[in-house]
Amino acid sequence: MIIHLNDWPGVGKKTIGTILADALDARFIDNHCLHDPALACAGFHDPACWPLYETVRDAAYAVLRDRPAGEIFVITNALTTRSDRELHSWRLVVELAMARAVPLVPVILTAERDELLRRVASPDRNPRKLTDPATLSGYLEKLHIQHPLVPETLVLDVTDLEPQRATTVIQTHLSDVGASLRPATVAHLTLQ
Repeated sequence: MIIHLNDWPGVGKKTIGTILADALDARFIDNHCLHDPALACAGFHDPACWPLYETVRDAAYAVLRDRPAGEIFVITNALTTRSDRELHSWRLVVELAMARAVPLVPVILTAERDELLRRVASPDRNPRKLTDPATLSGYLEKLHIQHPLVPETLVLDVTDLEPQRATTVIQTHLSDVGASLRPATVAHLTLQ
């Protein structure tokens, strides 16, 4: 199974994903473990950044594709509907699940705008992550997070949820849909 956590920076994907992966004895693939090499080597605005990220991501997905069939993955992203690169990134997640013949459960973590802006500006936030509320505000005004239209998709508002509680809600959802889960298909590519 692949559980895919998606939403804006500051929503708590890494924190929730870490707790969830521990609870499920799953492999955790945080989007920053794939982005950070490109950002460190080239920098966000350098033309070499995204090709390097794609090389790292493709190599990582090739390894993940061949992991034992029973291994569970928790993957995080911040993928929007108006970026061809991000639409392609989602296609690769779907293709990874299809190649492994495992279910893919999209989890959209949401939070109120003011809470997201507060969280990204937190002095405790990792400086390698987005820390500028104005940049995030611009994204929120112009872009929309991908929302796969499959029955197993969970939309979870974490504005007032502690990470442990959010993890419990996700685990309950996985249990509730477990009997109906089938391996991922191209239906996962249909977005709201």
